[in-house]
Amino acid sequence: MENCRLSTDLVVDILSRLRVKSLMRFKCVCKFFYNLITNDLRFMDTHYEFHKAKTDCVLLETGLAVRENYLLYKESSEYNEIGCIYLDIPTTPRAMWVKCCKGMLCLISTRNDIAKLDNVDYLIYDIWICNPSIRKVKALPSVTVPYRLPYNAYVHNEFGFGISNDMTWKVVMLLEICSFDVSTNDQQITLVYSQVGGDSWSLRQINAVTSCRDIGGQFNDFYLSGLDMGLNNDFYLKGRYYWLANRFHDEPYTQCLIWFDMNDEVFGTIELPMDVTIHSISIMNETIALLGYSSVGDSRCIEIWLMIEDDNNTYWHKQASIDCVVDNNESWRPIGIWNVNGELLVSLDKKVGWDSDNSDLQFISLDLVTQQRNMFSVSKQRSITMASNPTVGDERNIDIIDEYDLIFSGEVYARVYDESLHFL
Repeated sequence: MENCRLSTDLVVDILSRLRVKSLMRFKCVCKFFYNLITNDLRFMDTHYEFHKAKTDCVLLETGLAVRENYLLYKESSEYNEIGCIYLDIPTTPRAMWVKCCKGMLCLISTRNDIAKLDNVDYLIYDIWICNPSIRKVKALPSVTVPYRLPYNAYVHNEFGFGISNDMTWKVVMLLEICSFDVSTNDQQITLVYSQVGGDSWSLRQINAVTSCRDIGGQFNDFYLSGLDMGLNNDFYLKGRYYWLANRFHDEPYTQCLIWFDMNDEVFGTIELPMDVTIHSISIMNETIALLGYSSVGDSRCIEIWLMIEDDNNTYWHKQASIDCVVDNNESWRPIGIWNVNGELLVSLDKKVGWDSDNSDLQFISLDLVTQQRNMFSVSKQRSITMASNPTVGDERNIDIIDEYDLIFSGEVYARVYDESLHFL
Protein backbone atom coordinates (compact mmCIF):
# COMPACT_ATOMS: atom_id res chain seq x y z
CA MET A 1 0.00 0.00 0.00
CA GLU A 2 2.99 2.35 0.53
CA ASN A 3 3.56 2.72 -3.22
CA CYS A 4 -0.12 2.92 -4.14
CA ARG A 5 -1.14 6.20 -5.78
CA LEU A 6 -4.79 5.73 -4.89
CA SER A 7 -6.20 6.88 -1.57
CA THR A 8 -7.03 4.23 1.02
CA ASP A 9 -10.73 5.10 0.87
CA LEU A 10 -10.77 4.63 -2.91
CA VAL A 11 -8.98 1.28 -2.66
CA VAL A 12 -11.49 0.10 -0.04
CA ASP A 13 -14.38 1.26 -2.24
CA ILE A 14 -12.99 -0.67 -5.22
CA LEU A 15 -12.48 -3.83 -3.18
CA SER A 16 -16.01 -3.66 -1.76
CA ARG A 17 -17.37 -3.99 -5.30
CA LEU A 18 -15.54 -7.25 -6.03
CA ARG A 19 -17.06 -10.70 -5.67
CA VAL A 20 -15.96 -12.86 -2.75
CA LYS A 21 -14.16 -15.24 -5.11
CA SER A 22 -11.83 -12.41 -6.21
CA LEU A 23 -11.31 -11.14 -2.66
CA MET A 24 -10.17 -14.59 -1.55
CA ARG A 25 -7.31 -14.31 -4.04
CA PHE A 26 -6.51 -10.70 -3.10
CA LYS A 27 -5.93 -11.65 0.54
CA CYS A 28 -2.44 -12.72 -0.51
CA VAL A 29 -1.48 -9.35 -2.03
CA CYS A 30 -0.49 -7.57 1.19
CA LYS A 31 -1.18 -7.43 4.93
CA PHE A 32 -3.54 -4.48 4.48
CA PHE A 33 -5.72 -6.46 2.08
CA TYR A 34 -5.62 -9.54 4.31
CA ASN A 35 -6.69 -7.68 7.46
CA LEU A 36 -9.36 -5.72 5.60
CA ILE A 37 -10.94 -8.79 3.99
CA THR A 38 -10.71 -11.17 6.95
CA ASN A 39 -11.01 -8.95 10.05
CA ASP A 40 -12.65 -5.62 9.26
CA LEU A 41 -16.35 -5.98 10.21
CA ARG A 42 -17.21 -2.56 8.77
CA PHE A 43 -15.78 -3.59 5.40
CA MET A 44 -17.66 -6.91 5.57
CA ASP A 45 -20.94 -5.08 6.19
CA THR A 46 -20.27 -2.58 3.38
CA HIS A 47 -19.42 -5.39 0.97
CA TYR A 48 -22.50 -7.38 1.99
CA GLU A 49 -24.93 -4.47 1.60
CA PHE A 50 -23.49 -3.58 -1.82
CA HIS A 51 -23.77 -7.10 -3.22
CA LYS A 52 -27.11 -7.86 -1.56
CA ALA A 53 -28.67 -5.41 -4.00
CA LYS A 54 -27.26 -7.45 -6.88
CA THR A 55 -27.98 -10.94 -5.64
CA ASP A 56 -28.44 -13.61 -8.28
CA CYS A 57 -28.08 -16.74 -6.17
CA VAL A 58 -30.50 -19.01 -4.32
CA LEU A 59 -30.06 -21.82 -1.83
CA LEU A 60 -32.08 -24.80 -3.07
CA GLU A 61 -33.51 -27.45 -0.77
CA THR A 62 -34.85 -30.58 -2.44
CA GLY A 63 -35.94 -34.08 -1.53
CA LEU A 64 -38.51 -35.75 0.70
CA ALA A 65 -37.31 -37.92 3.61
CA VAL A 66 -33.69 -37.24 2.56
CA ARG A 67 -32.85 -33.59 1.96
CA GLU A 68 -30.21 -32.21 -0.39
CA ASN A 69 -28.99 -28.62 -0.70
CA TYR A 70 -27.53 -26.73 -3.66
CA LEU A 71 -26.35 -23.22 -4.46
CA LEU A 72 -27.77 -22.11 -7.81
CA TYR A 73 -26.30 -18.91 -9.25
CA LYS A 74 -26.11 -16.96 -12.47
CA GLU A 75 -22.78 -17.73 -14.03
CA SER A 76 -23.14 -16.05 -17.40
CA SER A 77 -26.03 -13.73 -18.20
CA GLU A 78 -24.74 -13.51 -21.78
CA TYR A 79 -25.16 -17.24 -22.42
CA ASN A 80 -28.12 -17.82 -20.08
CA GLU A 81 -26.20 -20.32 -17.97
CA ILE A 82 -26.45 -21.04 -14.27
CA GLY A 83 -23.85 -22.70 -12.11
CA CYS A 84 -24.74 -25.29 -9.50
CA ILE A 85 -22.83 -26.28 -6.38
CA TYR A 86 -23.91 -29.33 -4.39
CA LEU A 87 -23.46 -28.89 -0.63
CA ASP A 88 -22.15 -32.16 0.77
CA ILE A 89 -23.24 -31.54 4.35
CA PRO A 90 -22.19 -33.78 7.28
CA THR A 91 -25.17 -35.63 8.74
CA THR A 92 -26.07 -37.92 11.56
CA PRO A 93 -28.30 -40.95 10.83
CA ARG A 94 -31.58 -39.15 11.62
CA ALA A 95 -32.04 -35.59 10.41
CA MET A 96 -30.57 -32.34 9.13
CA TRP A 97 -31.83 -28.76 9.02
CA VAL A 98 -30.15 -25.96 7.04
CA LYS A 99 -30.84 -22.29 7.84
CA CYS A 100 -29.36 -19.20 6.20
CA CYS A 101 -28.48 -15.63 7.22
CA LYS A 102 -26.02 -13.12 5.68
CA GLY A 103 -24.31 -15.73 3.53
CA MET A 104 -23.72 -18.10 6.44
CA LEU A 105 -25.41 -21.47 6.80
CA CYS A 106 -26.43 -22.98 10.12
CA LEU A 107 -26.44 -26.78 9.94
CA ILE A 108 -28.33 -28.65 12.67
CA SER A 109 -28.45 -32.38 13.37
CA THR A 110 -30.02 -34.40 16.15
CA ARG A 111 -28.41 -37.41 17.79
CA ASN A 112 -31.84 -38.82 18.69
CA ASP A 113 -34.65 -40.47 16.77
CA ILE A 114 -37.18 -37.66 17.15
CA ALA A 115 -40.03 -39.87 15.90
CA LYS A 116 -39.78 -42.22 18.86
CA LEU A 117 -37.77 -41.27 21.93
CA ASP A 118 -37.81 -44.57 23.81
CA ASN A 119 -35.49 -44.66 26.82
CA VAL A 120 -33.91 -41.30 25.91
CA ASP A 121 -33.46 -38.90 28.81
CA TYR A 122 -32.35 -35.77 26.93
CA LEU A 123 -32.33 -34.44 23.37
CA ILE A 124 -28.92 -33.52 21.97
CA TYR A 125 -28.33 -31.36 18.87
CA ASP A 126 -25.10 -30.75 16.96
CA ILE A 127 -24.64 -27.42 15.18
CA TRP A 128 -22.18 -26.24 12.53
CA ILE A 129 -21.74 -22.80 10.99
CA CYS A 130 -20.58 -22.73 7.37
CA ASN A 131 -19.82 -20.01 4.82
CA PRO A 132 -19.50 -21.63 1.37
CA SER A 133 -18.31 -18.37 -0.23
CA ILE A 134 -15.16 -18.14 1.90
CA ARG A 135 -14.98 -21.94 2.29
CA LYS A 136 -14.99 -22.16 6.08
CA VAL A 137 -16.88 -24.31 8.59
CA LYS A 138 -16.87 -24.40 12.38
CA ALA A 139 -18.59 -26.62 14.94
CA LEU A 140 -20.39 -25.06 17.91
CA PRO A 141 -20.71 -26.71 21.32
CA SER A 142 -23.52 -29.28 21.19
CA VAL A 143 -26.89 -28.39 22.71
CA THR A 144 -28.54 -30.59 25.34
CA VAL A 145 -32.18 -29.70 25.90
CA PRO A 146 -32.59 -29.01 29.65
CA TYR A 147 -35.82 -30.99 29.97
CA ARG A 148 -36.13 -34.63 30.96
CA LEU A 149 -38.21 -36.45 28.36
CA PRO A 150 -41.25 -38.51 29.26
CA TYR A 151 -41.16 -42.19 28.39
CA ASN A 152 -42.18 -43.18 24.87
CA ALA A 153 -42.31 -39.65 23.43
CA TYR A 154 -41.72 -37.92 20.11
CA VAL A 155 -40.86 -34.33 19.24
CA HIS A 156 -41.78 -31.65 16.72
CA ASN A 157 -38.91 -29.21 16.22
CA GLU A 158 -38.10 -26.16 14.13
CA PHE A 159 -35.15 -23.82 14.04
CA GLY A 160 -34.21 -20.28 13.05
CA PHE A 161 -30.85 -18.56 12.56
CA GLY A 162 -30.19 -14.84 12.56
CA ILE A 163 -28.51 -11.82 14.07
CA SER A 164 -29.79 -9.14 16.46
CA ASN A 165 -29.18 -5.40 16.28
CA ASP A 166 -26.30 -5.68 18.75
CA MET A 167 -24.57 -8.08 16.30
CA THR A 168 -25.26 -11.20 18.38
CA TRP A 169 -25.72 -14.37 16.34
CA LYS A 170 -28.58 -16.55 17.56
CA VAL A 171 -30.08 -19.98 16.90
CA VAL A 172 -33.70 -20.22 18.04
CA MET A 173 -35.01 -23.72 18.74
CA LEU A 174 -38.77 -24.44 18.79
CA LEU A 175 -39.56 -27.77 20.47
CA GLU A 176 -42.87 -29.45 21.16
CA ILE A 177 -42.34 -32.66 23.11
CA CYS A 178 -45.31 -35.02 22.95
CA SER A 179 -46.11 -38.35 24.57
CA PHE A 180 -47.96 -41.26 23.01
CA ASP A 181 -49.83 -41.34 26.31
CA VAL A 182 -52.79 -39.01 25.65
CA SER A 183 -53.13 -38.31 29.37
CA THR A 184 -49.74 -36.55 29.37
CA ASN A 185 -49.67 -32.86 28.42
CA ASP A 186 -47.43 -31.74 25.58
CA GLN A 187 -44.45 -29.56 26.51
CA GLN A 188 -43.63 -26.49 24.39
CA ILE A 189 -40.09 -25.14 24.78
CA THR A 190 -38.26 -22.24 23.15
CA LEU A 191 -34.48 -22.18 23.48
CA VAL A 192 -32.20 -19.36 22.36
CA TYR A 193 -28.59 -20.35 21.65
CA SER A 194 -26.55 -17.15 21.32
CA GLN A 195 -22.92 -16.20 20.82
CA VAL A 196 -21.40 -14.46 23.82
CA GLY A 197 -17.93 -13.93 22.39
CA GLY A 198 -15.46 -15.89 20.31
CA ASP A 199 -16.22 -19.60 20.51
CA SER A 200 -18.44 -19.25 23.60
CA TRP A 201 -22.20 -19.75 23.29
CA SER A 202 -24.94 -19.63 25.90
CA LEU A 203 -28.23 -21.57 26.00
CA ARG A 204 -31.32 -19.95 27.52
CA GLN A 205 -34.92 -21.04 27.81
CA ILE A 206 -37.36 -18.16 27.33
CA ASN A 207 -41.01 -17.79 28.26
CA ALA A 208 -42.23 -17.03 24.73
CA VAL A 209 -43.47 -20.23 23.07
CA THR A 210 -45.42 -21.19 19.96
CA SER A 211 -46.66 -24.43 18.47
CA CYS A 212 -44.44 -25.68 15.66
CA ARG A 213 -46.62 -28.63 14.58
CA ASP A 214 -47.94 -26.98 11.45
CA ILE A 215 -44.71 -25.30 10.30
CA GLY A 216 -43.38 -26.44 6.95
CA GLY A 217 -46.38 -28.36 5.69
CA GLN A 218 -46.03 -31.16 8.23
CA PHE A 219 -48.73 -33.71 9.02
CA ASN A 220 -48.94 -35.33 12.44
CA ASP A 221 -49.51 -38.79 10.96
CA PHE A 222 -46.18 -38.60 9.17
CA TYR A 223 -44.42 -37.76 12.41
CA LEU A 224 -45.61 -40.99 13.88
CA SER A 225 -43.96 -42.84 11.03
CA GLY A 226 -40.75 -40.83 11.34
CA LEU A 227 -41.19 -38.88 8.10
CA ASP A 228 -41.37 -35.15 7.53
CA MET A 229 -43.26 -34.55 4.29
CA GLY A 230 -42.91 -31.09 2.83
CA LEU A 231 -40.07 -28.57 2.62
CA ASN A 232 -39.81 -25.69 5.04
CA ASN A 233 -40.66 -22.21 3.76
CA ASP A 234 -38.55 -20.23 6.22
CA PHE A 235 -36.10 -17.33 6.02
CA TYR A 236 -34.42 -14.45 7.87
CA LEU A 237 -35.30 -10.83 7.07
CA LYS A 238 -34.54 -7.58 8.92
CA GLY A 239 -34.04 -9.01 12.39
CA ARG A 240 -36.83 -11.58 12.26
CA TYR A 241 -36.99 -15.25 11.35
CA TYR A 242 -40.16 -16.39 9.53
CA TRP A 243 -41.83 -19.78 9.08
CA LEU A 244 -44.84 -20.68 6.91
CA ALA A 245 -47.50 -22.42 9.01
CA ASN A 246 -50.30 -24.52 7.52
CA ARG A 247 -53.34 -24.80 9.77
CA PHE A 248 -54.68 -28.12 8.54
CA HIS A 249 -57.15 -28.43 11.41
CA ASP A 250 -58.84 -25.06 10.79
CA GLU A 251 -62.18 -24.89 9.03
CA PRO A 252 -61.58 -23.66 6.42
CA TYR A 253 -57.88 -24.48 6.02
CA THR A 254 -55.71 -21.36 6.48
CA GLN A 255 -52.06 -20.33 6.29
CA CYS A 256 -50.04 -17.77 8.22
CA LEU A 257 -46.49 -16.65 8.89
CA ILE A 258 -45.02 -17.20 12.34
CA TRP A 259 -42.12 -14.90 13.16
CA PHE A 260 -39.53 -14.64 15.93
CA ASP A 261 -37.86 -11.31 16.67
CA MET A 262 -34.12 -11.75 17.26
CA ASN A 263 -33.99 -8.52 19.31
CA ASP A 264 -37.05 -8.69 21.58
CA GLU A 265 -37.20 -12.52 21.53
CA VAL A 266 -40.96 -12.65 21.07
CA PHE A 267 -43.24 -14.43 18.58
CA GLY A 268 -45.91 -13.02 16.31
CA THR A 269 -48.11 -14.05 13.38
CA ILE A 270 -49.07 -12.54 10.03
CA GLU A 271 -52.23 -13.70 8.31
CA LEU A 272 -51.96 -14.58 4.59
CA PRO A 273 -54.48 -13.78 1.82
CA MET A 274 -57.25 -16.35 1.55
CA ASP A 275 -57.68 -16.25 -2.24
CA VAL A 276 -54.26 -17.62 -3.23
CA THR A 277 -52.68 -21.05 -2.78
CA ILE A 278 -49.16 -20.42 -1.47
CA HIS A 279 -46.45 -22.65 -2.92
CA SER A 280 -43.36 -20.79 -1.75
CA ILE A 281 -42.25 -17.62 0.04
CA SER A 282 -39.34 -15.46 -1.04
CA ILE A 283 -37.88 -11.95 -0.64
CA MET A 284 -38.39 -9.18 -3.21
CA ASN A 285 -37.48 -5.51 -2.86
CA GLU A 286 -36.57 -6.06 0.81
CA THR A 287 -40.03 -7.36 1.66
CA ILE A 288 -41.83 -10.70 1.82
CA ALA A 289 -43.16 -12.11 -1.45
CA LEU A 290 -45.76 -14.88 -1.61
CA LEU A 291 -45.55 -17.15 -4.65
CA GLY A 292 -48.64 -19.17 -5.48
CA TYR A 293 -51.43 -20.12 -7.86
CA SER A 294 -54.83 -18.79 -8.76
CA SER A 295 -57.25 -20.11 -11.40
CA VAL A 296 -58.33 -17.64 -14.10
CA GLY A 297 -60.70 -19.16 -16.63
CA ASP A 298 -59.14 -22.32 -18.02
CA SER A 299 -55.54 -21.21 -17.54
CA ARG A 300 -53.36 -21.49 -14.48
CA CYS A 301 -51.70 -18.33 -13.17
CA ILE A 302 -48.66 -17.84 -10.99
CA GLU A 303 -49.30 -14.92 -8.66
CA ILE A 304 -46.87 -12.83 -6.63
CA TRP A 305 -48.14 -10.96 -3.55
CA LEU A 306 -45.96 -8.46 -1.65
CA MET A 307 -46.37 -7.63 2.02
CA ILE A 308 -46.98 -3.92 2.65
CA GLU A 309 -46.47 -2.42 6.11
CA ASP A 310 -48.08 0.97 6.75
CA ASP A 311 -48.56 2.60 10.19
CA ASN A 312 -48.23 -0.75 11.98
CA ASN A 313 -50.79 -2.29 9.63
CA THR A 314 -49.93 -5.21 7.35
CA TYR A 315 -51.72 -6.01 4.12
CA TRP A 316 -50.98 -7.87 0.87
CA HIS A 317 -50.71 -6.39 -2.62
CA LYS A 318 -50.87 -8.51 -5.77
CA GLN A 319 -47.69 -7.51 -7.59
CA ALA A 320 -47.89 -9.74 -10.65
CA SER A 321 -49.96 -12.42 -12.34
CA ILE A 322 -48.27 -14.65 -14.90
CA ASP A 323 -50.13 -17.02 -17.20
CA CYS A 324 -48.54 -20.44 -17.60
CA VAL A 325 -49.87 -23.23 -19.79
CA VAL A 326 -49.54 -26.63 -18.12
CA ASP A 327 -50.10 -29.89 -20.01
CA ASN A 328 -50.57 -33.35 -18.55
CA ASN A 329 -46.84 -34.08 -18.42
CA GLU A 330 -45.57 -30.75 -17.17
CA SER A 331 -45.70 -28.91 -13.86
CA TRP A 332 -44.61 -25.31 -13.22
CA ARG A 333 -43.57 -24.55 -9.66
CA PRO A 334 -42.60 -21.04 -8.52
CA ILE A 335 -39.73 -21.57 -6.10
CA GLY A 336 -38.18 -18.15 -5.47
CA ILE A 337 -37.32 -14.64 -6.58
CA TRP A 338 -34.17 -14.87 -8.66
CA ASN A 339 -32.83 -11.33 -8.23
CA VAL A 340 -33.78 -7.74 -7.48
CA ASN A 341 -34.31 -6.99 -11.17
CA GLY A 342 -37.64 -8.78 -10.87
CA GLU A 343 -37.09 -12.30 -12.14
CA LEU A 344 -38.97 -15.31 -10.85
CA LEU A 345 -37.26 -18.71 -10.68
CA VAL A 346 -39.55 -21.58 -11.68
CA SER A 347 -38.84 -25.30 -11.67
CA LEU A 348 -40.19 -27.25 -14.63
CA ASP A 349 -41.04 -30.88 -13.89
CA LYS A 350 -41.70 -33.16 -16.83
CA LYS A 351 -43.19 -35.85 -14.60
CA VAL A 352 -45.57 -35.38 -11.72
CA GLY A 353 -46.49 -37.66 -8.81
CA TRP A 354 -45.07 -39.36 -5.75
CA ASP A 355 -43.27 -41.98 -7.83
CA SER A 356 -41.82 -39.51 -10.33
CA ASP A 357 -38.16 -39.42 -11.24
CA ASN A 358 -37.42 -35.68 -11.21
CA SER A 359 -33.76 -35.90 -12.14
CA ASP A 360 -34.59 -34.12 -15.40
CA LEU A 361 -35.72 -30.99 -13.53
CA GLN A 362 -35.15 -27.78 -15.49
CA PHE A 363 -35.37 -24.13 -14.48
CA ILE A 364 -37.05 -21.16 -16.12
CA SER A 365 -36.48 -17.49 -15.35
CA LEU A 366 -39.54 -15.27 -15.79
CA ASP A 367 -39.02 -11.52 -16.20
CA LEU A 368 -41.83 -9.89 -14.23
CA VAL A 369 -41.77 -6.76 -16.39
CA THR A 370 -41.60 -8.18 -19.90
CA GLN A 371 -42.81 -11.69 -18.91
CA GLN A 372 -40.04 -13.10 -21.11
CA ARG A 373 -39.23 -16.72 -20.31
CA ASN A 374 -35.67 -18.06 -20.45
CA MET A 375 -34.81 -21.69 -19.82
CA PHE A 376 -31.44 -22.13 -18.14
CA SER A 377 -28.83 -24.80 -18.70
CA VAL A 378 -26.81 -26.00 -15.73
CA SER A 379 -23.05 -25.81 -16.16
CA LYS A 380 -19.85 -26.44 -14.19
CA GLN A 381 -21.33 -28.67 -11.54
CA ARG A 382 -19.22 -28.66 -8.39
CA SER A 383 -19.43 -30.13 -4.92
CA ILE A 384 -18.52 -28.47 -1.63
CA THR A 385 -17.60 -31.13 0.87
CA MET A 386 -16.82 -30.92 4.58
CA ALA A 387 -14.89 -34.18 4.62
CA SER A 388 -14.23 -34.40 8.35
CA ASN A 389 -16.38 -32.76 10.99
CA PRO A 390 -14.43 -30.13 12.94
CA THR A 391 -14.25 -30.28 16.71
CA VAL A 392 -15.76 -27.49 18.80
CA GLY A 393 -14.06 -24.18 18.03
CA ASP A 394 -11.97 -25.72 15.25
CA GLU A 395 -12.22 -23.75 12.02
CA ARG A 396 -11.77 -25.81 8.85
CA ASN A 397 -11.43 -24.94 5.21
CA ILE A 398 -13.96 -26.45 2.82
CA ASP A 399 -12.91 -28.51 -0.19
CA ILE A 400 -14.45 -27.95 -3.62
CA ILE A 401 -14.53 -30.86 -6.05
CA ASP A 402 -15.29 -30.45 -9.75
CA GLU A 403 -17.68 -32.75 -11.61
CA TYR A 404 -20.45 -34.65 -9.90
CA ASP A 405 -23.75 -36.21 -10.94
CA LEU A 406 -26.49 -33.59 -10.76
CA ILE A 407 -29.75 -35.08 -9.48
CA PHE A 408 -32.74 -33.14 -8.15
CA SER A 409 -35.43 -35.20 -6.45
CA GLY A 410 -38.84 -34.35 -5.06
CA GLU A 411 -40.05 -30.85 -4.26
CA VAL A 412 -37.71 -27.87 -4.59
CA TYR A 413 -37.69 -24.81 -2.36
CA ALA A 414 -35.41 -21.77 -2.76
CA ARG A 415 -34.11 -19.16 -0.33
CA VAL A 416 -32.37 -16.00 -1.49
CA TYR A 417 -28.64 -16.42 -0.80
CA ASP A 418 -26.31 -13.40 -0.52
CA GLU A 419 -22.61 -14.17 -0.68
CA SER A 420 -20.77 -12.69 2.26
CA LEU A 421 -17.39 -12.36 3.98
CA HIS A 422 -19.00 -12.79 7.40
CA PHE A 423 -18.01 -15.61 9.72
CA LEU A 424 -18.12 -16.22 13.46
